[in-house]
Amino acid sequence: MKQGSNLAMAEFTFKQQANTSLREKVTHDLREAILNGHLLPGARIKEMEIAEQMGVSRGPIREAIRQLEREGLLLSYPYKETVVADLDADEVQNILMPIRFHIEWFVVKRYLDKLDDGFFGKQQAIIDEMKAAVANGAKSRLVDLDILFHQSILEMASERTVMLTWQSIVNQIRLHFSKNLPFYNLDHMEKDHQELLDAFKTKDLVLIQQAILKHLDSDDNLLCFAK
Repeated sequence: MKQGSNLAMAEFTFKQQANTSLREKVTHDLREAILNGHLLPGARIKEMEIAEQMGVSRGPIREAIRQLEREGLLLSYPYKETVVADLDADEVQNILMPIRFHIEWFVVKRYLDKLDDGFFGKQQAIIDEMKAAVANGAKSRLVDLDILFHQSILEMASERTVMLTWQSIVNQIRLHFSKNLPFYNLDHMEKDHQELLDAFKTKDLVLIQQAILKHLDSDDNLLCFAK
């Protein structure tokens, strides 16, 4: 077991829950606690402690844990414990980044005609908000905006496989971002996304492919080696 599995939850407490859509609310709050870095990779998930903090029974907590296991955010060891999942550099470099490239490149090639003024305006607004988030030191908001920028590209596709693939990895991407937030260099965010958007505006597939590869390589280096 990793040394981090003994990390305590004492510094973070969950809010009380209303009875409406209890399972979804519990799952959402537990997911956000992980993705916002309140529960770090390796931290133990204690059903009874969370249930007491939320003011619910252990049933919804167990259901939330099973859902977050399917999302890749939690790992459960039979007859032992459940911990927040982690991703190592090899997984990021050789699994997540190639998947990101292939689905994004597929969508851009197939839907090049949808790269229009409406799309460019929407993406520029995201970049402008990144600039404001950098100025305010809002790291968590930057992560959300980065995800939104790339998801907006994929949403052009009508093939459901595209979004299903994205949904299968997006929380792991956010998890890895959150893990590296203390080492996060904010300065590159606006510039890197602006360069990518400028490449999209050319409609030149060779330039766009190079820009996507460069962008993902920048993310790869940041996430895996940001120390």
